[in-house]
Amino acid sequence: MHRTVLKYRATRGNVETELASPAADAGCGCGYPDWVAQETVDRSNRIMQRLARTAASLREILDPFAALPMHLVARVGERRIAIVHGDAESLAGWGFSQETLATPAGLANAARSFETAGIDVFASSHTCLPVLQRFDRDRFLVNNGAAGMPNFRDELYGLATRISLSPARDAIYGARCGALFIDAVPLRYDPAAWERRFLEQWPTGSDAHASYYERIVGGPRYDTGTARRSLHNAA
Repeated sequence: MHRTVLKYRATRGNVETELASPAADAGCGCGYPDWVAQETVDRSNRIMQRLARTAASLREILDPFAALPMHLVARVGERRIAIVHGDAESLAGWGFSQETLATPAGLANAARSFETAGIDVFASSHTCLPVLQRFDRDRFLVNNGAAGMPNFRDELYGLATRISLSPARDAIYGARCGALFIDAVPLRYDPAAWERRFLEQWPTGSDAHASYYERIVGGPRYDTGTARRSLHNAA
């Protein structure tokens, strides 16, 4: 799978960064905000420790991942698109999370990021729940949530962001940004097969089971109406 990823313009996230430069006391590098329960943070760190033990013998995979950039800037049509893992300031930042964007301060900080970076669209992923937020001057922030897990209650598919000059045929939702179409497109998979594979590695009682199993089989308590946000006017 890593060879497939490296065929494309890819970026690294917090997990690749932490695995490529292991430290004895390293966690997952998730940068969790205060609202995340400590038990969730502790489980994530233990999951990362197990992944690090596996990765220790796979330098041929980790070295190319470590060389990947933390962000990219693309031009689609006449628009500049910033592709980031976390937010505009940090690889593991939560400034583009749906929780932060639900607050006036979070919206104001995100709006300033467009000015600082000279960007029309930010595309992010790190915080694992999707959001599509419109800002004034026809700018957008899009977070796809998770590609490999459900993102909405009882909707068992992953989600990816597609930014193009043509509309997606199968978009779950989307928006126009000038000539651009910004679409959240489903990544379909076999839910039963995915559940079986997960349980082989992370059975009941394991840290990943406690953190992810309920979401894998039923989705998070989240819906498309919450993901789609109305215009935020900085004025």
